[in-house]
Amino acid sequence: MTTSNTSNREMIRNYVEEGWWGNRTLIDAFEEAVSRTPEKTAIVAPGGARLSYRALSAQVDRVAGNLAVAGVAKGGVVSVQLPNCIEFVVVHLAATRLGAITNPLLPNYRAKELEYILKFARSQVAVICDTHRGFDFSEMYLELRPKLPDLKAVYVVGGDGMNGLRGFDELLADAPPVTATEHRGEDISALIFTSGTEATPKGVIHSHNSMMYATTQMARVAGLTLDDVVWMPSPISHGTGFTWGVRQAISLGATLVLQDIWDAEEALRLIEAERCSFVLSATPFVTMMLDAPSLATRDTSSLRVFGCAGAPIPRQLGEQARREIGCTLIGMWGMTECFVGSASGPQESDEKLWETDGHAMPGAELAIFDSERKTILSPGEVGELATRGPHVAAGYFNDPQRTAETFRSDGWLFTSDLARMDADGYIRLVGRKKDIVNRGGLKISAREIEDLLIEHPAVEQVVLVPLPDHRLGERACACVVTRPGAAVALDDLVAFLCARGVAKYKLPEFLSVVDAFPMTPSGKVQRHILRDEIVGGRIPASAGPASR
Repeated sequence: MTTSNTSNREMIRNYVEEGWWGNRTLIDAFEEAVSRTPEKTAIVAPGGARLSYRALSAQVDRVAGNLAVAGVAKGGVVSVQLPNCIEFVVVHLAATRLGAITNPLLPNYRAKELEYILKFARSQVAVICDTHRGFDFSEMYLELRPKLPDLKAVYVVGGDGMNGLRGFDELLADAPPVTATEHRGEDISALIFTSGTEATPKGVIHSHNSMMYATTQMARVAGLTLDDVVWMPSPISHGTGFTWGVRQAISLGATLVLQDIWDAEEALRLIEAERCSFVLSATPFVTMMLDAPSLATRDTSSLRVFGCAGAPIPRQLGEQARREIGCTLIGMWGMTECFVGSASGPQESDEKLWETDGHAMPGAELAIFDSERKTILSPGEVGELATRGPHVAAGYFNDPQRTAETFRSDGWLFTSDLARMDADGYIRLVGRKKDIVNRGGLKISAREIEDLLIEHPAVEQVVLVPLPDHRLGERACACVVTRPGAAVALDDLVAFLCARGVAKYKLPEFLSVVDAFPMTPSGKVQRHILRDEIVGGRIPASAGPASR
């Protein structure tokens, strides 16, 4: 596999000497768990099916053997397009045992995205579901197969293997034992394509070292042990669920509880029934759990830590979650290119937990650079967030140009996130470079206004998007999901902001009240879709004064 490894040899040597990197892989952690606690529940699947570590190991052995027979070897790519299920975990561990590279694919990808990704990655095997949420994946892959010359086999979970596709039962059949594959920590373990707005997605490549660092250090920050129960309601085919669900649980030797389709009532039931203690998922899930009718009757005392990704933590949300659920919300920041760049531990002050996005992870660095990416700014100044350390990916697969644009040779990963850092080293994101409203040359940070408006009593969720304007270039539109039974007008929001001393040019000039925001599977608002829907007239927006 062609990679664009950005880590120079001196940096690698330092990471190894300092103990951040080694040759330990997920398979090493898994085999230790099988040996230590073979009868312990490894996975609880949606619907309640359970698998012990011993039973999981037996399945992994058979699937690894049959993948080897199918021609998968070290460095080969195994693509997995499955919902949250046991089979996903089995395939990932089996591929890792062979030294192959796992390429998780979101279930909502369709032929256009898949043809590009599978061809670009030169995937040898794909494992898919037959149908999911009413969509026929088998039919789609039958149409894709002739366009993918490297794809040797497609295995279908829940399918019968007709028409050239193979049933997943073939992978679970008896197979010759697999000789242990020698792993180096620097070998690539996962190829994860970003789900952003660019015309062609970027394939992020992570080594065993960078991925094991992530789960090991998150366990340290959050105080996790093998006795924890990791709950994952986000898609495990996305970087969030893949890392902080599947890999976090297995690397600890803990129990993984999977939820496939988000439902707040089911979430509360699972926490109570399975005694879930840790989750890292989308911040809006917390709000929906707090609004669930059954919350008062559920025992959620086991849930200690909820790592919030994708959106800031309003202080009142953190206080309410601690009071009514019993968990501590911890602020963090990460991206596919580094998984976790900053976090706060649950023992830290409320001010740092909820008013920042955390501090650098152990052994890693954070810095705020100027617009030229040359000078590190002083505390309190806003600039581009960069991070460096053993958590950073090796680069973008077979993409030297975009790798060079993002990963610098001295190790800094430039994120396109705008942030400030306080004197204690805690960062606060204020938006993305593209999450800026350029009103007549004056830049308005969407994050700044959102952080204020989320405190309005009628507002449950809010994002600020730019709308095109022939005179000023762009004007700001506040898009709001209101709390149940509440109503809000643009004048209300403007008065609320004025009372907090917000400059006049930063005030939103349009308001759009919606039932829900378009979201990525990881819980991030798809701002571009929201903006396009408003501009296209498919979502109404009320206007305020023509100018301010």
